[in-house]
Amino acid sequence: MEKQNNLETAAKSTKSSAFFTRGWLMIMVVFITAICTQGFGLYSFSMIRVPMTEMLGADPTAVALGFSIYALVAGITSLIVGDVIEKLGLRVSMILSAVFFSGGFFILGFMNALWMVYAAYVSMGIGTALGGMVVVSGIPSNWFAKRRGIAIGVTWCATLPGSFITTFLVSAAAASGHWQNAPITLGIIAFVVLFASSFVLKWRPQEVGLFPDGMTAAEAAEVAERAGAAKLVGLNRKQALKTLPFWMIFLAFALIGIGEQGPFQNFPTYMVAHDYDLAAAGTFMTFLAFAGCCGKLSAGIIVDKLGPRWAYSIINYLAAIGLIAIMLGGDKLVVLYIAGFFFGAALSSSAVCFSNATAKFLGPKYFGQLYGIVFLGKPLMDSIGVPLITNISNGPLGWTAAYIVAAVFVIASATCMLFARKSKQLIAMEEEAARELKEAAAEG
Repeated sequence: MEKQNNLETAAKSTKSSAFFTRGWLMIMVVFITAICTQGFGLYSFSMIRVPMTEMLGADPTAVALGFSIYALVAGITSLIVGDVIEKLGLRVSMILSAVFFSGGFFILGFMNALWMVYAAYVSMGIGTALGGMVVVSGIPSNWFAKRRGIAIGVTWCATLPGSFITTFLVSAAAASGHWQNAPITLGIIAFVVLFASSFVLKWRPQEVGLFPDGMTAAEAAEVAERAGAAKLVGLNRKQALKTLPFWMIFLAFALIGIGEQGPFQNFPTYMVAHDYDLAAAGTFMTFLAFAGCCGKLSAGIIVDKLGPRWAYSIINYLAAIGLIAIMLGGDKLVVLYIAGFFFGAALSSSAVCFSNATAKFLGPKYFGQLYGIVFLGKPLMDSIGVPLITNISNGPLGWTAAYIVAAVFVIASATCMLFARKSKQLIAMEEEAARELKEAAAEG
């Protein structure tokens, strides 16, 4: 008996060690991937927009439409990412991402007409979807259960180095009078990273004989939720669409699009309008990325302790206060940075919280397909939010009205998230999975 226990302990230790090595390798590679698809994707537009508008002599709102197209295409394409991964494999999805995402940057590098801006962001939107939101959130969601929050939080901190690289390259290229060198460089980096990562990443630990968190079947059977993660139970599309939790998550994710990306993509324009130069705007955007990194890690810790509902609501109520503070005194640099920290801390906390909410409240089995639908609402509202905030800021009430509108949407989003709960159908599935694992352990 003692020999059998020793063998079980050794097997458990070996599996945990194998998971630790492989699981955190996945997180490291996803982090590097996210530097490109999320960091380059989000931070390049706000910086490139200023010299691009000047070069084309175009209406600022018409140029802002480029980001709307990018967000819409990314959202719509995300609907099929889960199916692409399940039917063709993650490697195919990542290689296609490398081609489309880098291709968009190359188009910007040689762009000389407004239609080419739109074409570039169509290509980048497809690439971002195939190797971005679903993949960056899905791999840590699949590989981790107990530590899912912090794992996702770590991957989404990639926007910080992404912002450093992007703002430095665009600022330096613009200062030299050749700003189009920046997107070409970003495109080359993105292609190499995404193509190489396609040969390393695995969608689920079960593909290499492991369970989430390095659990054994016996450990998973002790808690119904972990058993559900180990056995990959969850609601399918048809089942999820009939539940209130799904629609609360969807609505909350959609509303944050206007409240988050609307002001975010307009901050450089706001600062230039208040007599700051583009370099100062770039520094502030990088500061927002730093604040966002703090927020994502905090969100991950709170998610693992209190769950995604409270993590998201707390962080975003503070973000709304930050927007109101910017509205009242954002022309003062100290106020802008202090209030900006609270807003920045909420940036992409939605990625941490909503991916957790999807896996926790709807189950991990069909995560890719469900998260593609859940995510769709955000880019739809992103596409509305950026030109909407731009137009409001150019109206009679200016930036005051723009920030009030953004704050209202942030508050509404945080409130909707409070109503999200685990579906009763999923609870029953998890309990059944736990029973099956216990019976299998007893028979073994």
